Amino acid sequence: MRTLSLLVLVSLALAGCKKDGAAEAGGGGGGSTLTAKFPGTEAGAKDLLSTFLKQGNDNVALTLALKPSSADYRAVFATEELAAAAEKTYESLWSAVPKMPIGPKEGQTELSMLSALTDELKTGAGNSREFPGGYKQASEWLKPGLRVYRWKFLKPGERLGMAFDGLYHVNGHWVLMPKPWRIKGPKA
Repeated sequence: MRTLSLLVLVSLALAGCKKDGAAEAGGGGGGSTLTAKFPGTEAGAKDLLSTFLKQGNDNVALTLALKPSSADYRAVFATEELAAAAEKTYESLWSAVPKMPIGPKEGQTELSMLSALTDELKTGAGNSREFPGGYKQASEWLKPGLRVYRWKFLKPGERLGMAFDGLYHVNGHWVLMPKPWRIKGPKA
C-alpha cells in the first residue's frame, strides 16, 4: 500500500511538469496540478509543507512541483525586469533540486511555519522580524499585499532545524521563490 501511495504521489507531481522541468499549465494560471490541490490559506500551506515530512515521499518531485512559471514570477515581483531577473537567477536553484530538494533531516518530524505580508516586510510589522533580514531590502522588489511563508522542519522539542522561505500562493497554486535579495539584475 505504501508503495502504491508513493507511486500515485510521484505520478501526480510529475504530471504537473513538462519535459523541460517547467511547471505545466493548469487551473488558468500555470503551475503544478499537485500544488493547486492545496488552498491558498495558512492551512493549505501547512498541509502542503507537511507532505515533505511523510516517509517515503519523493521530495525531489514535490520540490519541482513548486517551480514557478514566468507568469508566477510576474505575479510576485514588482516589475517585468525584476520578474525576468528572478526567473534567470532561480534557474540555478531549480537545476540543483535533484541533489538538494526541500525536506527534513533524519529525526525532524515537526513543522514550524509563519507568514508575513510583503507590506509587513517593508515596515517591520507582524511576523516580519522572524524572516531573514534580506527580506526587508527585497520587499521593495515584491508586489504589495502578497503573503509569503517561511518554515522549519524540526526534531521534537527543538527550535533549530532545516529552515526554508519564499512560499507564495499565486495564480491558483503554490510556488517557491526563496531569498529574493539574491536576485541578479535590475533591482528597480
